[in-house]
Amino acid sequence: MAQTENDKFLFIHVLKTGGTSFTNILGTNFDDAQQYPEACLVPDADFATRMEAYMYLPTFLANVNSLGEQLKMVRAHVPYAVRNLLNHNYRVLTILRNPIDRTLSYLKHARKYHPEHLGMELEEIYEDPWLNACFIKNYQTKIFSMSNEEIQVKNQFPSDAPRLPSVQAIQDGQALSEEITAFRESFPTHFLWGLFAPCTGAITVDNKRLATAKENLASLELVGVTEAYDRFLEQLIKKFGWKIASAPHLHAGEPDTTVSAAFRNRIADDCAFDMELYEYARLVSA
Repeated sequence: MAQTENDKFLFIHVLKTGGTSFTNILGTNFDDAQQYPEACLVPDADFATRMEAYMYLPTFLANVNSLGEQLKMVRAHVPYAVRNLLNHNYRVLTILRNPIDRTLSYLKHARKYHPEHLGMELEEIYEDPWLNACFIKNYQTKIFSMSNEEIQVKNQFPSDAPRLPSVQAIQDGQALSEEITAFRESFPTHFLWGLFAPCTGAITVDNKRLATAKENLASLELVGVTEAYDRFLEQLIKKFGWKIASAPHLHAGEPDTTVSAAFRNRIADDCAFDMELYEYARLVSA
């Protein structure tokens, strides 16, 4: 099943699965003008602008659908259901990761880059109810089971945080209230991700959602797992004729022998649906 001139690809970039390393091979196969988000971003675009393009669904859908004729490779932190909202047909690719390792990688990322989590113990960050519900607990199952309607609704995750303004209101120059300003200063990551990220925190996973996620994974043109990344690249060559001179370095996180077995077991229990989805992904990708 070699790639044809008219093929378009959509890469569902699940957080902390190695998708950033995947992007390193795209320049060999696609020009910048054929890639999203590169095709709509100026080289010096700021972080918030890039984040909006990469994960804020209204902007993502508007950009991709307006550029659809020229795009060959689209990638973003978006749920699977966007496939149904795009104007062109895309061959969909993704990579999943062992939920324990994905969670630990995300917690380390938060400890290093989130101002409100700097220097905290991993277990302490894990206890953040907003972060846990939105980006940890059964996150991969949520991404592949949310409906068309759910991915477009901006329900705020229930918490003590004030209700955030809309992205449009901020872009229009609406003044922030003192409460929102204080929240943004104290919890900048929550503020930014709360604006742009799909509302996975409002989703509760059950067996029905797991079945939907499995069904959607089975419909993908190619599924990989982080732990067998070389096989994913081999399949890109075999199925689509991509050119991959050498496998890029996979940012799988630094080895960590300090995480207790009890904490790893807790993550596995809390992400039981993700554990099952991951095992299914391993079968699909084999």
